Amino acid sequence: MNDFRELRENIDSLIGEIKSWIGKKSISESMRRIEKANEYLIKLRQLADGDIQNRIVSNRAVELEFLARKVDEILSKREAGKKEDGNIALKCNWNDKYYKAPCSLTAYKFNLSEGKAWCSSPLSKCREFSDELSLAHHPCYESIALKEMYFGAGWDHTGEKTQPRHIYSVRRGRLAILTTRPPGAEEKDRLIIGCLFIENVADDPGEETKIYGDRAKSIEIDYDETEVKFWDYYKNAGNENLILWASSLFRYISDATVLNILKGIGEKYKNSGRDVAKIIALIRYYEDLTKKPG
Repeated sequence: MNDFRELRENIDSLIGEIKSWIGKKSISESMRRIEKANEYLIKLRQLADGDIQNRIVSNRAVELEFLARKVDEILSKREAGKKEDGNIALKCNWNDKYYKAPCSLTAYKFNLSEGKAWCSSPLSKCREFSDELSLAHHPCYESIALKEMYFGAGWDHTGEKTQPRHIYSVRRGRLAILTTRPPGAEEKDRLIIGCLFIENVADDPGEETKIYGDRAKSIEIDYDETEVKFWDYYKNAGNENLILWASSLFRYISDATVLNILKGIGEKYKNSGRDVAKIIALIRYYEDLTKKPG
């Protein structure tokens, strides 16, 4: 009981500090404390016994998620100019089946330890699925992202409310960069695992935003053999030295940054013997997009 109370008090103290730093619009100081509070929250959840303690954990989780979204709002305002181009980078949970099947039990337990909301939800039932998946039959986006060239914005599960998320500025004819952080990796080592050339964006009423990639133009990256690190190319607006994603599913990216990512992928693969025709075609496509008039 003492351990539970001490962890709860530590989280509450951090929440107070987070609110203060958000008021000062300090993203780095806010997120440093949010990450620490979430580490405590994972331990608190493991110690929770009974309805009252589980409710205490749930209430802190909701508050930390709300505060993380406040940080995201600050970041989004700083990145507003990148929305015009329509590219995004997506944050994916770890999947050790190359994003073509439900992850292994080891990866599943890792995602649980990281507090991944959908992985821990009884609604996902991901352990009941075989490797035979489709757009109509899958437990999560990560299980089919590179099998079907598809990803969705997901749903917010806050208290008793469930509502779809939306990505308003993503565009056809641009790229959705899929990224992940493997077990043991720091945020600075976040990997790019694929690039979906966006063929269609569906944002139907009552549903989350869904992104469909053109298989003929999309790229898979063999991240076991070739590491392409997201933060080698992407910089946070207003603070280029800040390596921080915060809580949101996605980040807007400019055409120029996408071009640099594609060139980085091409450089990694140029001596691999791999067919780089798609990469070259995308580089040329983005070179045309970034050419200045006149």
